[in-house]
Amino acid sequence: MSQNISNLPQNMPIYSKNQYIQQQYDPNFSAGNTPISTGSSVAQNNPLIKAASTKQENPVKFVAATAASTAALIGINNYINNPLLKNDYDKTVFKNIENFVDRYASTPKAQNITNFFKRIKTAAKNRVNNSEILRTLFRKPSLAGPTAQAQAVGANGHIATRALEVMKKYKEAHPGFTAFDSIIKKAEKESYKYVDEIVNTIKNSGANLKEVMSNRPIWGLGLIKNKSSLQEIINKKTLIDNYKVAGKTLGQKTSGYMMRAVECLTNGMFSGKGAILIQALMIAQSISEASKAEKGEKFSTFMASLTELMAFMATMGIQVRVVNHLAGLKYIGMSPANVEKYRKAIKIANEAAKNGNMHRYQQMTNYIKNLKNAAKANTKWYQKPIKWIGKLVGYGRIKETLKPLKNSKLATSLAKIPYGLKVGLGWAGRVALIMGVVIPIFSGTAKKISYAIFGKPTKTLEREKLKEEQEKQQSQQTNAAPQVNTQNQIQHNNNTTQFQTTQQASQPGNLLNTMNQMKNNTLASQPINQPISASSSLQSPDAGIKRTYIPNPILGPENNINSSTSRSARIDAVLRQADYAEAMAQKYI
Repeated sequence: MSQNISNLPQNMPIYSKNQYIQQQYDPNFSAGNTPISTGSSVAQNNPLIKAASTKQENPVKFVAATAASTAALIGINNYINNPLLKNDYDKTVFKNIENFVDRYASTPKAQNITNFFKRIKTAAKNRVNNSEILRTLFRKPSLAGPTAQAQAVGANGHIATRALEVMKKYKEAHPGFTAFDSIIKKAEKESYKYVDEIVNTIKNSGANLKEVMSNRPIWGLGLIKNKSSLQEIINKKTLIDNYKVAGKTLGQKTSGYMMRAVECLTNGMFSGKGAILIQALMIAQSISEASKAEKGEKFSTFMASLTELMAFMATMGIQVRVVNHLAGLKYIGMSPANVEKYRKAIKIANEAAKNGNMHRYQQMTNYIKNLKNAAKANTKWYQKPIKWIGKLVGYGRIKETLKPLKNSKLATSLAKIPYGLKVGLGWAGRVALIMGVVIPIFSGTAKKISYAIFGKPTKTLEREKLKEEQEKQQSQQTNAAPQVNTQNQIQHNNNTTQFQTTQQASQPGNLLNTMNQMKNNTLASQPINQPISASSSLQSPDAGIKRTYIPNPILGPENNINSSTSRSARIDAVLRQADYAEAMAQKYI
């Protein structure tokens, strides 16, 4: 009759001579250690987090792809950069491109296209001029700290930093040369502010501009040769101005943007070769994703991934500028002139706070308060929610936040706590805004453009989506398993408690009465002749006992157990009585 006995349940109590031993048959014993899900919207939309959380199936191939990408990018960088080291701008390929485009731009067809875009630009400018919110958004940006603001400046910030490095190398090669000493000292901390002054100093220094200096940086393990010259700085500043400065010809714009495109590809044109490794890692990541794509979709997968990651590098400065302009919305109602006065007053007040000058500090704080009140009076009711957004995004900016006044040592230390919290929370909030909103917008747009040009890898995307859903379901099942096991454990504990309570209630002096009472409660209502259905759980009359054995097969062939008169049901009742007798005997040994 073994076919009538269900599988042994999990957490079954097995009776030994003097006690019950709880055996754990728990396949999910370690289910509490569930993996962290990377399926959140931020992880899925941010290419950096997604790339960092991607497990490489073949690390050796990934490293090889990174090395190959690094070598290729350095080769491209050198090919384009070397002519800029030794030649005047007029003798470079960029000047040839500029001349070619300008010749085309003089044709009537090109002029019609140019005039069309000029009209659009004029209409947009007029729209901005007619709206205080738009004027503030585009023309009154907030100021970040030195590092972030240098990034916000973009290519000019990179070339200024690069110029200081090259000037220092030139001084090392020519120890007696002093023409750069003043500007190096002046621009050391915030070089992006002095980019024009740096370039003019180089031009008028009398140095050998076309002298090529080279070194092998430590990060390159001696394999990479980094070349630079002062002429390189002048040429690249010209190309930056070509696409940044207004009033340039179409040819100049084209040459400037081509240089910008090369920078997006190599990351080595404006800021040196150190950043090339980052781009190489991104290319290797794209190659890895393409290798896993469906047949016929490998190229489109590669391009979508590479475009998404490159968009992050190409828009790093724009990302910071977006935050700066959003934070600048707090200046709604304040004229551009008053914005400059406000920033200058904060700078003076912070210097006074550092020096402990209470009179000057209070004077500036009152002046700042008056500027705020004037801006508040000029703010219309519908502009206030927008202004509040600007205050939230710009919360705790170092250059626009008053420092606590220096006082006694204890008072100053206590005052620095809320100031530090304000600065820290504001910084963390802006980083979260960039990572969770700004980067996904740029990268997502770039990916859509790639889909439009190179096609959408539909099969690959559907397979990845199905895999994510399966992992999510598996994670949910894993989290639910401990709850089921906990319920089984609670049920067993209740049964064990009932058994122990019965044992404690039985006193040696009335053993016979106790056994008779238990017999009347459990067995008197279940005589052998009474029709009994076989129990699916095969529990004994005592709820604390479960069968842990298979009945003797000598009892003969089995009949239909659904019938109330089946032989199986009668045998089951007899075995229940045997279980009960054994349990009662063992209780009182």
